[in-house]
Amino acid sequence: MSKTFEALYAQQTKLPQRLCTPLFNSANQLLTMPGALANPAVVGVKTLTLYPSNPERSLPAIQGFITLFDADTGSPIALIDAASITAIRTAAASAAATQLLAREEASTLTLIGTGIQAESHLEAILAIRPIKQVFIWGRNADKTKALVERLRCKHKMAIEYIENLQSAVSTADIICTLTASQQALIQGQWLKPGAHLNLVGSHTPEAREVDTDTIKRSRLYVEIKSTALKEAGDIMIPLNNKDIDESHIIGEIGAVIAGDIQGRQAPDQITLYKSLGNAAQDLAAAYAVYLEASKKGKTQKLLFEP
Repeated sequence: MSKTFEALYAQQTKLPQRLCTPLFNSANQLLTMPGALANPAVVGVKTLTLYPSNPERSLPAIQGFITLFDADTGSPIALIDAASITAIRTAAASAAATQLLAREEASTLTLIGTGIQAESHLEAILAIRPIKQVFIWGRNADKTKALVERLRCKHKMAIEYIENLQSAVSTADIICTLTASQQALIQGQWLKPGAHLNLVGSHTPEAREVDTDTIKRSRLYVEIKSTALKEAGDIMIPLNNKDIDESHIIGEIGAVIAGDIQGRQAPDQITLYKSLGNAAQDLAAAYAVYLEASKKGKTQKLLFEP
């Protein structure tokens, strides 16, 4: 994902704006995300449905496929489950941003949300920071407690259910928001100096997970600035209300990797990475899975392949 951030910043990708089609129930969406990368050379499209209430029916909220094509011939080469790739690459992107922006000694992690992204983000953040304590907050107490028990057994570490959201936020060095909330959950006044946030859940102009004060207090980074200014409600709402202007966005994560802009400048700064996801990340992750499966002989030829 770090290499993909660099490719995005260097404009070594072709990424039309994603097409979001609201379905008859406006909470549900059909999303289509085409794209191409120069390195690795791959072409593809991610097609998926987003049904936020599906977990209540014991079904994934995100379902679909990523179709990969050979960049040289245009031949289809792979069809890969989109939900699995989304879970992996989203958390990996957050971890790449966290590695750049969070304090080296950050040891307390709060996960807000109880879906698959909570599990994948825990694994990803554990890989790049010395996390000693994890707090998890969710709207459904029983579901949250069940997740805590499962992750506690898996990782053999201190993971706790925390009922009070303010306490979950105010004690955290790293905070990941992983919800389908349409309204701000986090207030800026709750954040302690030196905290880092990954905002992952919201991806439409009218939805946000943090309030305006959080954005104003934070040193703000995005994946693709032009996309953030069209789709990130966490940023667009304070922009439209003239509480901030575009200059409040420090820049793209890829620019930090390239050394063109600075990341964290002081231990007490609050840093924030707004994640929206993009086809480049999906294609890079899917292609890596395809190559690994090919090496292990675990691929099957597509029925429509000549």
